[in-house]
Amino acid sequence: MRFEIHLRKMGRSSILPINYQYELSSAIYKIISQANEEFAAFLHQKGWQIEWKKFKHFCFSHLQFERFKIHKEAGRIEDQGELTSFKINFVIDQAAEEFIKGLFMNQRLSIGDKYSQVDYEVASISACEPPIFQETMYYKTLSPLLVIRKRWDSDRGEDYLRPDEDGYAAILINTLQSKLGSIAVAGMDQNKVADLIDTKFSALGPIRKKGVTIKQHTAAQSKKIGYEFQFELTAPVELHEIGYYSGFGNECSQGFGCVEVNELLNIYSKA
Repeated sequence: MRFEIHLRKMGRSSILPINYQYELSSAIYKIISQANEEFAAFLHQKGWQIEWKKFKHFCFSHLQFERFKIHKEAGRIEDQGELTSFKINFVIDQAAEEFIKGLFMNQRLSIGDKYSQVDYEVASISACEPPIFQETMYYKTLSPLLVIRKRWDSDRGEDYLRPDEDGYAAILINTLQSKLGSIAVAGMDQNKVADLIDTKFSALGPIRKKGVTIKQHTAAQSKKIGYEFQFELTAPVELHEIGYYSGFGNECSQGFGCVEVNELLNIYSKA
């Protein structure tokens, strides 16, 4: 399910880092842990697993500010409004709606690093209307989409692929299949998913590179390169559903791969 969470700013501080995704993810874990320690431990330490791959099966969007100002040289955002919001997805059925609302309602969270942070209170949370999934859908990113190709040479590093780069579509689809297999959505075996129809991925319009620093100003600091863009995907409906709710690509629970349906393109394609 997808939820929209509205936050009310508390206290006098209004400055948070541009790279707040990891801190927002940590704040989400903290809220869940305070309300339901077992569920938080499962998400953080284990998640859903297939073979050696583990998935948290939640993702979230950028913060949507009423008004804001970018302080580029300082790497900070000034939240100049009273309310801000974000969308968060969990791979759960509708029966758990009240459980999730109960976890978050009236909770407080701090978003920031050791230099600046903003305190918020959850003012409201509401379930979003689910889209009608079809074999061909059009999406736009609400947070950078990250697709990683591992290097198995001596340095064992990783490449962050562009959406128009060779191998991107194959890794994106394979990751969706693995996510689906990890929770066996609709009782489908992940090895049978690709046989249903031919899959097709196309990036649409401009592709904007977005670097995100994780664990900024710590010894574990690292930089990830994602991309913000729109795309068309033809795939089994089950893959659309798992991508929409769990996130497309890699490291979705760290602030990557959240999307929304581009309703205008979907309507136009049916005309």
